[in-house]
Amino acid sequence: MARGPAAAAAAAAAIAAAATAVGAFPAFNTPNSVDVDGHTCPLVDRAGLRCPQLCVRAHGDCPAALAAPECRGGEQLCADGACHADCAAVANPCQCGAAQAQLVACPAYPGTVAVEHFDPAIKADQIHAACARQWWGAGASNVTVAEWGAANGADMVWAECPGAHEPQLTFTENFCLAFYGILAAELVLYVLWHAYKAWRERGVHAARQLCPLQPTRILSGAGEKLAGGGDKLAGGSDKPAVASGADSDAGSPGAAGDGSAPAGDNGTVLVRGFDGNMVGAALYLLVLATTAGWIVLLAVIVSDYYGKIRGGQFGLLANSSTSMAVFILVWHLAALWLAAVLGLRARLRNYFRIECAPARARVVQVEERRPEPILSQGAHTRLTRLVARARARVVARLALDIAVETCRVQRAGETSEAAAEGTAGRTVFFEYHCTRYTLDDDGDDDDDDDSGGGSGSGRFAASAFALGETHDALLAHARRGLSAREARRRLAWLGENFIRVRVPRFPEAFAREVFGYFYLYQMLCFWVWCYFAYYKPALVQICLITATAVVKVAIRQRSERRVKQLAERRAECRARRDGAWAPVDSADLVPGDVVALRPGMELMCDGALVCGEAVVDESSLTGEAMPVRKLPLAARADQRLPFSLGDAASKAHAVFAGTRIIQCTDDSSGSSGSSGSGSNEPAAQVLVLATRTTTDQGRLIQRILFPARQAFVFDEQLRAALLVLLAYCGVGFGLSIWLMGHDLTSWFYGVFVVSQIAAPLLPAALVAGQTVAAARLRRQRIFCIDLPRILMAGKVRIFCADKTGTLSKSHLDYFAVHVIAGARLAAAPEPEMARLPPLLQAGFAACHAAAAVGPGRRLVGNPVDVAQFRATGWALAPRDARYLDTLVAPGPAPRSVHVVRRHEFQHARQSMSVAVLDPATGRTHVFVKGSFERLRRLARPESVPADYDAAAARWAKQGCYVLALAHRDLGAVSAEDLAPVPRDELEAGCALAALLLFRNQLKDDTPAAIAELREGGTRPVMITGDTALTAVHVARKCGMVDPHVRVLLGDVERGALVWRDADSDEPVPDVDAALAANNNNFGSGGGPPVELAVTSAAFGWLAARAQIRKYLLDIRVFARMTPQGKVDCVRLHMERAVTAMCGDGGNDCGALRAAHVGIALSGAEASIVSPFSTTNESIRACVALLREGRAAVATSVAGYKFIINYATTMAMLEITQFYFSVITSQAMWITVDTLVTTTFTIAITQLRPARRLHRARPTARLLGAHTLASIWGQTLANHAFLFGALALLFRQRWFRCHEFDSRDIDTSLWWLLADNFEAEVISIVSLFQFVNAAAVYNFGYRFRRPWPTNYLLAALYCTFVALISAMLLADPNRLGCLFRVNCGQQSVLRAMGYRSAPDVGQYNSPIGHNVMPRRFRWTLWALCATNIVVCLAYERLVVLGPVGRYVKRRWRRARPEDKPEIKV
Repeated sequence: MARGPAAAAAAAAAIAAAATAVGAFPAFNTPNSVDVDGHTCPLVDRAGLRCPQLCVRAHGDCPAALAAPECRGGEQLCADGACHADCAAVANPCQCGAAQAQLVACPAYPGTVAVEHFDPAIKADQIHAACARQWWGAGASNVTVAEWGAANGADMVWAECPGAHEPQLTFTENFCLAFYGILAAELVLYVLWHAYKAWRERGVHAARQLCPLQPTRILSGAGEKLAGGGDKLAGGSDKPAVASGADSDAGSPGAAGDGSAPAGDNGTVLVRGFDGNMVGAALYLLVLATTAGWIVLLAVIVSDYYGKIRGGQFGLLANSSTSMAVFILVWHLAALWLAAVLGLRARLRNYFRIECAPARARVVQVEERRPEPILSQGAHTRLTRLVARARARVVARLALDIAVETCRVQRAGETSEAAAEGTAGRTVFFEYHCTRYTLDDDGDDDDDDDSGGGSGSGRFAASAFALGETHDALLAHARRGLSAREARRRLAWLGENFIRVRVPRFPEAFAREVFGYFYLYQMLCFWVWCYFAYYKPALVQICLITATAVVKVAIRQRSERRVKQLAERRAECRARRDGAWAPVDSADLVPGDVVALRPGMELMCDGALVCGEAVVDESSLTGEAMPVRKLPLAARADQRLPFSLGDAASKAHAVFAGTRIIQCTDDSSGSSGSSGSGSNEPAAQVLVLATRTTTDQGRLIQRILFPARQAFVFDEQLRAALLVLLAYCGVGFGLSIWLMGHDLTSWFYGVFVVSQIAAPLLPAALVAGQTVAAARLRRQRIFCIDLPRILMAGKVRIFCADKTGTLSKSHLDYFAVHVIAGARLAAAPEPEMARLPPLLQAGFAACHAAAAVGPGRRLVGNPVDVAQFRATGWALAPRDARYLDTLVAPGPAPRSVHVVRRHEFQHARQSMSVAVLDPATGRTHVFVKGSFERLRRLARPESVPADYDAAAARWAKQGCYVLALAHRDLGAVSAEDLAPVPRDELEAGCALAALLLFRNQLKDDTPAAIAELREGGTRPVMITGDTALTAVHVARKCGMVDPHVRVLLGDVERGALVWRDADSDEPVPDVDAALAANNNNFGSGGGPPVELAVTSAAFGWLAARAQIRKYLLDIRVFARMTPQGKVDCVRLHMERAVTAMCGDGGNDCGALRAAHVGIALSGAEASIVSPFSTTNESIRACVALLREGRAAVATSVAGYKFIINYATTMAMLEITQFYFSVITSQAMWITVDTLVTTTFTIAITQLRPARRLHRARPTARLLGAHTLASIWGQTLANHAFLFGALALLFRQRWFRCHEFDSRDIDTSLWWLLADNFEAEVISIVSLFQFVNAAAVYNFGYRFRRPWPTNYLLAALYCTFVALISAMLLADPNRLGCLFRVNCGQQSVLRAMGYRSAPDVGQYNSPIGHNVMPRRFRWTLWALCATNIVVCLAYERLVVLGPVGRYVKRRWRRARPEDKPEIKV
């Protein structure tokens, strides 16, 4: 399969060597030995043979037929037998390089001779005898013509010089000696460095540290006792103290033992220190130079092959054999070197440093063990399990599961202020995954020591500041504030409140992408192709591979830039330092700072509101578009109120990084809390509690930048498939070496076979489908930042979804008011508030915490409060300084009421209350609003209707959010008299007045989307923070739970798990019995008759007792789930099947990131965390994602099968042609490798997804029975038809005794080794098979649209089939002659009756043509057409049709554990 004119010598050597080593080709039969009847082939006459020149003593000795011509005037007869003006420059063909020869050449004989009974074995003797007869006639027997050099002093010699002596390389040339010297010097230097490094590092292994990833050093600046019993800090110093748990065995120097442990587990990393060394740095540069040198050396050898070094071919390496030997040696050495550098690149730089104690290091090497990703149950096969076990042993042996990162050790505080204070260089730290780890050098207690290195006995740890756990403690910190010096010290320990995200430039990112083993393999194949003159198709494939890498890098960089925009936010704010308010960069904020709020600012930290009020926009975190009101911390003398950023009870006082201030108490209104004094004191202030990666947003960004690995069956199968291909490559390589003669050239042919079995286009084929799917998703406004997740989307079996904002609308809608009068509920609810009694209207208009902001008086606050107030139709009047709020009723005669006192909603009370003055009557009314359970206990018993609980439960089961309103008339009471009344006393004695009902309406397209998911074999699951009964109602309404299904709700009551019927509230004593008794109908249609629902408490109860997995796939609704609970729930589902998560808010971020497939229906931070995001905000986007995902899986598997089919067909083609010692035409190779493979690889990806989801999912098992049956069925069919075509050829009388014989042709014209019938038939059959493979794998089946809708592939297929058919069936023409099919020498073709035959020059065939009879052409075409039909029918009817489905059903029944059933 030599590829180009420059490879003539190599190919000729291969044929000659093969003929010598193996004998006549083919290996198992002798060509032209017998005919179809078994009779010995007669030796046929051969005409048109040319005679060699004759050498004689003088021109007069030439025979008459070769008489010397008469030269014209001015010319003379020269030694070559021709007339020339000057003989000095004319070469004598009879000398053959020997100057002493005294012979001259007779004129060349212009005619040809014929040989009777031509025998290729003795063809030279036969030609000589025929020429002698032609020249001397009957006297030829008396003439003796010797071979050149055979007889010294002969009078006549044939001018057939022996082969010229090739120049030889002695390997002692200067450049060879320089090469030896460089290699030897490098080897010596590396050995010496290793010995020196071992000597310098003796005993240093014990200094390695295991460092926890989470903060273990709890710092305080208030002299408080630290958590865990830490030391008390004197004088409020910031010298850090370490909590007692920080010096545990896990973190002590001895915990690492002798340093042999590569990394810690359970959230720890191994820290190794390294110091620089000039010699090591020079050697590292030498390694990089050597790496580049190997590539340059390969380029030099290839250039020498093309004559670009010294002006001629092999000008440097002397001859073809030496050049090939040197190339093979350098190629192997370069491959080993580059593979080693790639494998060790993370540790290589530090190998050329000297390891030391981390406390004295300039850089540290952080080693973290990467946890094994979760692989769904049933994803493994026996082969993949075997491969996984072998891989696990190799990974453990070579520590390949250890992520290694080198971090620079830095020193903080190196500023002029720090130098003046004598603290410069005091804090030594490194940063890993955006978290700062500082050195606590216990051996350095001298404050004047600025080295920062200390005794080298210190330990690195992450730090955190604990400012207190109660309102009082935090307010005390807020009053005290920070000094500038304290702030600088805390900043040194914690780092800037700014997460830097480095997005590499495109060249660097591209280099990182291509520095992988598969790209190394592709590059090595490329050099072989270039050396063997196959650079044109190689460049096409390299361009396609490069384009694929560019697309992957571009998508990754776009994702990284989005994260950079999210992370790198900073702004100027006002903070109190040294008792004064001053501008401070938000990056310099530390815990303990007090920051002034202003409208429009974005918070860059987590904190607590210590004075004033604020309305904030938390949509970037929660996904809720409604603003939220925040209240200041409260100092109570009678109780210590707890506070925690993660506690729901503290949410009303907590503010978070990423939120924006819409409105806050302005400075003119003064302070409304404990903020300090002074006329310039800001009215709204926040105490900073967390910065950087200790904030919720910081942890979110950290999870985005350093995500956990995901496992997918496709990737696991691909590893095993590559091993199988590797074994197949070994077989193909061995056969190539054997068939091609065991010489150097056969190595190149073997590498060509390997490169086509393990095709370099394989990664491009797999990525191409994902790229096309991503583009189609983008047109549907679904954006992907992680291409491999598209394939995971195609295998989703469980789809988890949040409720609010995902299945239902993002807000609650007012529904109705159920009035209570005289302890009796009204007969029906009242949807119109204007029809309510005036007192109730005033109560609903006043009892809320909504506020109007901005010029347009936009309502902000709790979404329920806003919906309630809008439903009343009342308006908020401009604020009157005497009242908190003034409410104005609608209508021609406006009526107003004033809010004189308001108690905000508290989670502990589950209620809020207001005192309202009615100026029309002068009476003050108290209205209390809250949960219906709380107000039942608070209200007077006689005001509670008998059916109150049943009515509230009934509305909840109908999906209503139920609140209650109670009323108390205080009479005529002044504001002064009302002020000292405690809240409990004010709310006591109220009477129930109404139930307030809200509904969270489903999105219009949710039921249809859920129905299609279930029809598509996907189990929808609800994971929500809403109440259980509301969630169950929504699940029924959207079709997630069928109407007739019984739902059992699990909750924890008095410390025990209790199951109740969600409709009747009756307890179910044995849920297992209920499931067993009712689920026997599963599979009969309509869904299971029993579903489970659990609350967060029940979920935790089951998880704590390891029972959650038992019921997991029976639980349809998970209610009241926290963000972490959602993550845990998703991960449990991931153990059972590929799981998707759909959400719209920041509380879903963890679950979106954890799931195999996460799709955010939001443009906020959730969209950055999630691999997929959409602006459609409809769950229909999830259906579209699954359809595209399934199509992408089917397309990727189709592309994989196409490339493997190409590999097997090409391997058999090459082995077959090697067997016959023929080589198909250059045009055929270029067409297959450049046009067919690349264009059809792209065309296969163009088939669009099916319009609806099918119940089945496409297989992703590359080594599964389904895939192997498809690949090997096609392969065996193709091989059978190829051998059948050759067998048919060998049964033709016109072919037998005209077979290709390498002895009978000019082997120097290797590029014409296609000029025979064997190569012609191999070319035609293989071309049809290559093209048909794309059609076979274009079947859409259930996951893609019908075959003809892939218009690009259909057009290409029809075009190629038509061209190949025309080439086969037509008489000699230019297209056929380009491929050396049905062609020949023009004179021969015209003699055969083809008058319009093109002139293609010499045809390298004894008979001068390879035109097949028309009948055989049609027979061969019919055979190829049958091949096409058989392959198409086998794929469609057997693999994808009823046969395949029957086998799959039998297989699943026999092996149910391979893919457990999941109720949808």
